[in-house]
Amino acid sequence: MREKSDIEEREYNEFYKTIAKDHQDPMATTHFSAEGEIEFKSILYIPTEAPHDLFENYYGKSAALKLYVRRVLITEEFEELMPRYLNFVKGVVDSDDLPLNVSREQLQQMKMIKVMSKKLVRKAIEMIRQLAEEEDEEDDDEYDEGEDGEEKKTSEEQKDDEDKENKEDVKEDDNEEEAEDKYATFWKHFGKNIKLGVIEDASNRNKLAKLLRFHSTKDPDALTSLDEYISRMKADQDTILYLPGDSQE
Repeated sequence: MREKSDIEEREYNEFYKTIAKDHQDPMATTHFSAEGEIEFKSILYIPTEAPHDLFENYYGKSAALKLYVRRVLITEEFEELMPRYLNFVKGVVDSDDLPLNVSREQLQQMKMIKVMSKKLVRKAIEMIRQLAEEEDEEDDDEYDEGEDGEEKKTSEEQKDDEDKENKEDVKEDDNEEEAEDKYATFWKHFGKNIKLGVIEDASNRNKLAKLLRFHSTKDPDALTSLDEYISRMKADQDTILYLPGDSQE
């Protein structure tokens, strides 16, 4: 219920551990208020690791999101808010617009639930997309030495600037590697969910397709996106060949 600016990362992490019964910090968090046809507040999390039974009960009831109405817990197992392929996303949803004495059957038929679901799915996919994006590169300030009207820097100052730039370059490289490692970790644990989403969720298929990663013959150890693969296709190549299997071996 509080403003995002008032909440520290530590508090988000502690809240996640409480609702998810997980000892690790989450991989990603999104906290938002939705307005329009229905107003609600939500915090969604992506766990760092997939639970061992993620696909054991794939078609059963999902306890991923807790639904509250005016801070009263209505249900912990309401699968209509999130599609099955996003069953790994944990979080809470609270709305003032839903009736407090509503039954599960009535909830399932409510148009408002479909609207809430659509917004929650969009936010969840956006959270995954942010994991997949590389860190934005910051523009370095340039200094033109010896220009008219500008003071020339001493060799000592130049050396300090070079050291600073080198450190910033290393930091940016680390950020990019961290972003790539983070998504590689996400893909290792939840890649199968994204593939299932491409099959099951026609309305979000194009967004999900951009999140897919594949091993390729160009670099068997690295993962590549469909866009990256297409960008290096030869001019006369008109097909993409897939080799399905449980492992690379």
